[in-house]
Amino acid sequence: MKIHTAFIALSSCFLLSSCGLFHDRHSGGHGRGSINVRGGGNGSAALIVLGIGVAIGTIISNIPDKRTYIGSKRYYAQGVFYRDTPQGYEVISAPKGVWVNDIPVQHRQSRFQNKDYFESRGVWYRFDADAQRYQVISNPYTQNSG
Repeated sequence: MKIHTAFIALSSCFLLSSCGLFHDRHSGGHGRGSINVRGGGNGSAALIVLGIGVAIGTIISNIPDKRTYIGSKRYYAQGVFYRDTPQGYEVISAPKGVWVNDIPVQHRQSRFQNKDYFESRGVWYRFDADAQRYQVISNPYTQNSG
């Protein structure tokens, strides 16, 4: 138990100290695949990026090369949805009804009313076998039946 606690403490220190890596990285040109967090409070935004995912409203200057254009200046990459803005790419909530080719590898599958659903990071998807694509949907367990 002490080793587990020490590992968590050490990991937290690493995450907090690595926030400094993102300080003053306000523009592109830092190499492919770099995460350039824009706006005030880069340290805490970097912590969100490194630790638990990217928070909605975060603006970054680069998104992954492997991405899908989903319309209206919006993109999808690796389970995250973005909107292109003059300041950079803003992380947005998953737009309901949008179709994507893949979902994050880390997802859970559930069956409800004889249908399969997939959930990852709070986003729900249904798979269409004919289209061979996934559609973003509302949580099937909380939808009103009327």
